[in-house]
Amino acid sequence: MPLTTFTRVASVNELKDRSMMSVSAEGEVILLARIDDNYFAINNVCTHFFTYLTDGELYPDTCEVQCPLHDSRFHLETGEVSEPPADVPEEVYAVKIEGDDILVGPQE
Repeated sequence: MPLTTFTRVASVNELKDRSMMSVSAEGEVILLARIDDNYFAINNVCTHFFTYLTDGELYPDTCEVQCPLHDSRFHLETGEVSEPPADVPEEVYAVKIEGDDILVGPQE
């Protein structure tokens, strides 16, 4: 379900470069990733089979996350499937940095 407002989910120093973490906003479980100075937020539940993507692998060089169960891959910028068996993209959320706070919210 799309988010309706921006919500603080973490601080910048909680998320190391080239890493990801699970956060929540408005009841949604969200994968938050940082690659260099870029922040990404997508739904954290695999669209193929219920599992948390944050339990999988982050591929910073291709900006993807791989599901730990069946190796589906999702692009962090678009949520699109880049490797099956998943065939439904992930919901993507906007990310804002305000001071030291990381906020996620609806796509514009």
